[in-house]
Amino acid sequence: MKILFLHKQILFPRDTGGKIRVLNLLVHLGKRHAIDYVCTLRPGEEIHLPAMRDLGLNLETVPAREPRRGSPGFYAQALRNLAASIPYNVARNTDPALRERCADLIARRDYDLVICDTVIMVNHLLNLAVLSDATTRPALILFQHNVESQILKRHAEVAGNPLKRAYMAAQYRRMVRFEAEAGRAFDRVIAVSEADRQTFMNFYGWDHVDAIETSVDLDYFQPWPQPRRRDRVVFVGSMDWMPNQDGVRRFLKTIWPRIRQARPEATFQVVGRRPPLEFTAGFDGRDGVEVVGTVPDVRPYLAEASVAVVPLWVGGGTRLKIYEAMAMATPVVSTTIGAEGLPLTPGHHYLQADDDATFAQAVADLLANPDRAHNLGRIAHTFVASRFGTEPIAAQFEGVCQRTLETQTSSQGVGPPMRVRATISLRKPTLP
Repeated sequence: MKILFLHKQILFPRDTGGKIRVLNLLVHLGKRHAIDYVCTLRPGEEIHLPAMRDLGLNLETVPAREPRRGSPGFYAQALRNLAASIPYNVARNTDPALRERCADLIARRDYDLVICDTVIMVNHLLNLAVLSDATTRPALILFQHNVESQILKRHAEVAGNPLKRAYMAAQYRRMVRFEAEAGRAFDRVIAVSEADRQTFMNFYGWDHVDAIETSVDLDYFQPWPQPRRRDRVVFVGSMDWMPNQDGVRRFLKTIWPRIRQARPEATFQVVGRRPPLEFTAGFDGRDGVEVVGTVPDVRPYLAEASVAVVPLWVGGGTRLKIYEAMAMATPVVSTTIGAEGLPLTPGHHYLQADDDATFAQAVADLLANPDRAHNLGRIAHTFVASRFGTEPIAAQFEGVCQRTLETQTSSQGVGPPMRVRATISLRKPTLP
């Protein structure tokens, strides 16, 4: 297949779940198919371009223009979006230069398949009409890592500040409209869990959704021989993602003090890119807390930890961080939402806790019982290693792509070469 893969950014460093998920797929698909990977490029990311090309991809980039998260420009753009009709997350990631590059490539290279990575990038393709020398227009797939509207709804539900609650509720309503109609513009949608597939079908009425499972690089994440640090707890995740910020904030304020009361020598590391000043200035170095921030490799921190925690009360899709910890035999304590969409059994593969007291007790019990923690980690590792390597999951994704292409080709018919118009249309949105 000849594929255009549209993404927000390059995949290195591998410091977000979204990057890692796509990387796990393309490391295999790039060996068998011709893939043009189209994205924006931020200043300083040039050093990672050789690693991208080593995946066997043809890289097409345009300079990134969106304001840095948390900057004055970021907040100014968010305020301007109050009067807009599309969600801020979509508006912020829409780049006219990237849209032009997509139009040019589709016109010149006659792709079999165009894959758009998440609804936030859909504006680069919607209502894009180009003439191409193909016999049929490309098949169109939307790859959804989350139900984006669901994340915004949960933010609105848990927000303590009335202004934030109102803002998130408004963003939720916009995303419902945008996401519902954007998904209908594609030939196929790929979700990352059966739970998300059911949500798309039941809430949006989509009847063209497939689900793939979550994978982990088992060559990269595997148990290390070194002993665990006694009473060491770790969180691994991007700290510039709002659900992670909300979860870690609650953990530090209301759960960690309970754990320290039971285990006075316990230490907690927050590992993940771009932690806000609130965390580095407000928590780092206090009560056994270390805000590590960005690291080149998360494995040493997972290998040292006695327990990995996933304290998420807002989120969507599936959490790669859980499978990565499990692949390294690190026992996990998670909320229900934190493990949402993964085929895990609470109490067997991980410990589940949804309130502060239960979460703290689960962590403290594992710290106090290293044998139990070891057994929980061993069972989890065996489960993940037996089923969720990258190659079989990439084969699931590839199978959906091939079936979509076959259906698209047969529905349009194959005739003599002609210039056809490749268009993704967006109808006037309606609220489900």
